[in-house]
Amino acid sequence: MRYSEINYERSQAIGAAVAFLECDGLLAPSARWSCETVVLFLDNHANRLELLDTEAVDWLTWARANDLLAPENRDHSAED
Repeated sequence: MRYSEINYERSQAIGAAVAFLECDGLLAPSARWSCETVVLFLDNHANRLELLDTEAVDWLTWARANDLLAPENRDHSAED
């Protein structure tokens, strides 16, 4: 299935309900990977979140290391 064909209305309605109920966030299955997605509703945290650290991530290197790329995208080291 191509993502441009997915109907997002249901997901948006669920997100709107979670935000309205003033929940901190939502765990949902990922549409792209075999994992869960964490959605934080920052407006519902009333400045209770504090950024402690940041780290740059080379997502292409990470995806290769975790075998998450399609075979045709795995070896493009000349483009790096």
